[in-house]
Amino acid sequence: MASTETDPESETQFVRTTGLEEQRPTDERTRLRARVADLESELARKEAVLAERNEEIARLRHRLDRREQALAEREADLKAAREDLENAEEWAEFLDRELRAQRDRVGSLEARVESLESRSFLDRLRDLF
Repeated sequence: MASTETDPESETQFVRTTGLEEQRPTDERTRLRARVADLESELARKEAVLAERNEEIARLRHRLDRREQALAEREADLKAAREDLENAEEWAEFLDRELRAQRDRVGSLEARVESLESRSFLDRLRDLF
């Protein structure tokens, strides 16, 4: 439908053609709507895959956190075991020194006893007085 208008200043007539364009065929619109539906379906599928992968990532992060915590606990246990080992080694060295000192003392006492036993009874009485 065309309508005519006149510009009041120039008395020029304009033909209005708005809304008179030939409409696209319905099969083109149907095809475009089907394409939009396909794209929306593909988008929904990809969003579902993305959500699945995000859940998998969350599970993997949780497993990693647990493993890191277990590793930290094992490292702390290892550190404590190393400290215990160092303390035990120091204690063993101390006991070894003490044992050697006691053996030396026992050896000198045994030598003294032998010297006392080897002297005569009379020498021993003299030593007493």
